[in-house]
Amino acid sequence: MTEINILLVGVGGQGILTTSAILARSALKAGVNVLTAETHGMAQRGGSVEVHVRFGDVDSPLIPYGSADVVVALEPVEALRYAQYMNENTIVLINNRAIIPPTVSTGSANYPEIDKILERLRKVTKNIKLVNASEIAEKTANTVQATNVVVIGMLARVLDLPFGLDVIESALKEVLPEKLVEGNLKALKAGYEYFD
Repeated sequence: MTEINILLVGVGGQGILTTSAILARSALKAGVNVLTAETHGMAQRGGSVEVHVRFGDVDSPLIPYGSADVVVALEPVEALRYAQYMNENTIVLINNRAIIPPTVSTGSANYPEIDKILERLRKVTKNIKLVNASEIAEKTANTVQATNVVVIGMLARVLDLPFGLDVIESALKEVLPEKLVEGNLKALKAGYEYFD
């Protein structure tokens, strides 16, 4: 198979690393070559986090600039921060819930309006999908912590992944603690059905 490059971005505490673990485990279960690389922000919670997930004929875990097939941003500004990985064909999935950093709360910085973020991203790609993944997570799994799993479901719908939803469900059961599985399976399904 040819390569598929997915960049996952967000802030600490949003489950970006869990997201990549579920995707990587899914690939391994399906016999697909996968490489991942992660970068954590300065703070364990609140710092910027990026994870590169590459499937197929790849030798390096890092996605070259301008080569992401999909950028998944669990926080809107993070999509902007990693725009250098996008090209005109990149699909950008953006969760619409902002996480306001302390610098904005204290008044030393401003948080851009979502329209401004989208306007800047549209200069690179028109394939932008603004989604309410956090709201869906709260409704289906009763916790905002399942936002990342909702987005995995959405990703499986918008991208031709080299494995099906059944494989992702199986991987999720192995990666997450048993008490979280039921709610997260609902979140995954809701994300998958979002674009119906």
